[in-house]
Amino acid sequence: MADMFADFSNYLRRYKPRTLGGRIFILMMLGGLIIAVLSAMASYYVIERDGRIGRAYTLGFTIRELVRIAENPEFEENIIDIAARDGMVMRILPPDDLGTLLLFSRPAQHIAMPARLANTGWPISVKVHFERGRLSSEQRATIEATENPSLFFAELSREIARLGLEAQVEILMPSGKRILVQHDELWASYSSPSLVFLMFLIGVVAVLAVFAALADLLAGPFKRLTGAIINYGDDVSSPPVEERGPTEARSMAAAYNDLRERISRMLGDRTRMLAAISHDLRTPSTRLRLRAEFIENDELRETVLRDLDEMDSLLNDALDFLGDWIQKEEERTVDFVSVLEAICDDYADLGRPVAFNGPQPLQFSSVHTVFGGGDEPHSFDSKRSIRLSCRPGTLKRAFTNLIENALKYGHRAKVDLEATADTVLVTIRDDGPGIPVEHQDKVFLPFYRVEGSRARTTGGSGLGLSIVKTVIDAHDGQIQLRNMPGKGLEVIISLPRKV
Repeated sequence: MADMFADFSNYLRRYKPRTLGGRIFILMMLGGLIIAVLSAMASYYVIERDGRIGRAYTLGFTIRELVRIAENPEFEENIIDIAARDGMVMRILPPDDLGTLLLFSRPAQHIAMPARLANTGWPISVKVHFERGRLSSEQRATIEATENPSLFFAELSREIARLGLEAQVEILMPSGKRILVQHDELWASYSSPSLVFLMFLIGVVAVLAVFAALADLLAGPFKRLTGAIINYGDDVSSPPVEERGPTEARSMAAAYNDLRERISRMLGDRTRMLAAISHDLRTPSTRLRLRAEFIENDELRETVLRDLDEMDSLLNDALDFLGDWIQKEEERTVDFVSVLEAICDDYADLGRPVAFNGPQPLQFSSVHTVFGGGDEPHSFDSKRSIRLSCRPGTLKRAFTNLIENALKYGHRAKVDLEATADTVLVTIRDDGPGIPVEHQDKVFLPFYRVEGSRARTTGGSGLGLSIVKTVIDAHDGQIQLRNMPGKGLEVIISLPRKV
């Protein structure tokens, strides 16, 4: 059985449209076809019900004629045969056979003959036995307002058929005979129009739900490609996206995989080029530094060594920005308070004006109990620890750059650390002139400086804040700049607290 199902699935797959447009067209055609079938079935029910009601109205005239001549015993057998030709089941019971069981055990519903027909002596009474339900007062009023016996039975037969319930009519004649009439087709149980309409709506909703699921399944390859771009957009070492689905999805996945492969090759070439540049430039730099030591003029020697230090600093900044040193460091859980405090303490030990304010100790209030207690606040005496999963080396480099900038342009740095259950918040303030608002989004760009020159005396290489932004982005954090009222720049770094 499993092999047959697999063969059938493979057979259908051979004829499945390969393009997205073709598959959407097939879904639209199938959905339209199924809804059209449901509509046709509902329409057939309405037409068939109207026809059944019309035939039931005509049946009333036949009942009237058969009942009229039923008093003559000679025609009893003929009447039964004629009734059978029209699909009726008619039984004529003698006057002394009043105990014959009817088809249903529910109490009969009396239908009053019009007053103008009561004096004719025909018939005495008419009762309707239903399997369930009853004729409404409006239906009875329509039946009892007829002008002659033929219309009376025609309206009665039509209203029974309109109800769609299985029924049996009991007619009591002046001679005492009872005539029992039923019709298995016209007076039978049928679904009500409201039920049919409800079933039609349920069917349409079910079809729409199924095709919504199929449409979602059709979009699956595009969702997988989108997820891969979002989750692994900057990770060229992740596995390639599976190429499946319609032709458009396969082409997009193939193009994405090809693009990632080319980027991977470019990054590899860049890494090898950086390694070569680092090797080729550091070797002559070291030779120049050794030769500079033999310069007898002290002022000239210091100038040359300072230029060499500047060149090494520029080279290190460029290599750090272009390299993948951030991804090479593995994440580990550390006490972030100790990491940041150690950076500030190093500057303080060198006499640099860097102040660190750690997170406030955790506080709690006592709870009232039968043994006492109150609402007095309490706090822990020990230093608060903040555990954070991160790359501590790269974060240390980023905060060092920010503190260096604060000291260079603002002459002092004040570092505040706070944390919530979800976020670690670091704020660095200085006393400098700040950064104009129109430049705050641009200072994170490589080599961009508010002061346009590249002179080391007026600033750095323009890569310090770019490196900071790269590190914070690698930790899924955010960095904001804000000029404080009066004087100074405030740098706000928020990191998600991953433990």
